[in-house]
Amino acid sequence: MASSLVHCELIASELNTLTTIQLDEEHQVLFALTNYFLTRIDLTKTSDNSQIICQHNRKAQGEDNENDDYYSQGESDDEMPRESDPFEDSEPSTDDDEETIADRRNWRRYGWRTYKLDNPCSILFLPEENRLVVLNEGVITFMTIDMENGRPFAKGPSMNIFCFDYEIFTQNSIQPWSIAPTATVGLFVFSLLDSTQLYSLDISKESPVIKQMIRTSVAYCPNLLFHSQSNTLFVYDSTQLFAVSLTDGTVATVDFPKLDKEHTISAITTDKMGYVYILTELTIFKCTWTSQLHPVERLEKIDVPPTCAYMVVTKAGTDFYLSDTNAGSIYRCRKVSA
Repeated sequence: MASSLVHCELIASELNTLTTIQLDEEHQVLFALTNYFLTRIDLTKTSDNSQIICQHNRKAQGEDNENDDYYSQGESDDEMPRESDPFEDSEPSTDDDEETIADRRNWRRYGWRTYKLDNPCSILFLPEENRLVVLNEGVITFMTIDMENGRPFAKGPSMNIFCFDYEIFTQNSIQPWSIAPTATVGLFVFSLLDSTQLYSLDISKESPVIKQMIRTSVAYCPNLLFHSQSNTLFVYDSTQLFAVSLTDGTVATVDFPKLDKEHTISAITTDKMGYVYILTELTIFKCTWTSQLHPVERLEKIDVPPTCAYMVVTKAGTDFYLSDTNAGSIYRCRKVSA
């Protein structure tokens, strides 16, 4: 197995409660899921490159707003009326923080605010459609992001799929955890936070359809990754990895000898050529996949904190982006030339 050194550079920091990241390689953008917000990171800039996604007040723009999510104006307990002048700075006495007050003023004055999420877990970028899939508590949202006057906005109404509308779910709390595409356009597979059951989601129908699929042994926080070259779905947590054939539905345990009690799975990703990359501790293993993983290269001495929990890679497999959840930082890692 070949061995190469990797150099990493910090490209974004101070991202509050950073979890997952996704890469829009065509537009040189990273999308990061942070504390109830989506953040857009411009990879062409070295500073001031992070912006929180916003949304328009479509009612103020004269658009049909019946399906928009409810936005609270944060009225005070005594229901003090708002000033008729949108640029009047007086505010009723509330316990709102400065961020909420600023959001309310922007909504009143300019007709936009930050796009807030309800207990989100993960995101998936669909490059062919230029859309993001966001997993919220009980809701799966499909949305498009566009730049307007130098600021990223959610374009038009988002497509929201409410899990509680489906009788297949009987739990009081439903938290979609991870989602992956399939070889069929409009067909996805997703997992729940605390269940071994996987579900299919078909949005090609007039009304989206959710069905039970298969079960694996991953009972808590099952992460999903689609390997398009073999039509395989990887299901994994930090200590176990399974391969689900989306052709015949068989489930196989994937043995990876580089894993032990000290070396667990931090993240897995794939490139356009079908290579599978596994991040464990401070090493990335580049592997081929047939019916098992076969390491072909070790990318090591990654100079980032060991708390990096998510990884994406460019199509050519040259640049890796790692998110450090503890520090709220994102790193770009590249193989050092010999």
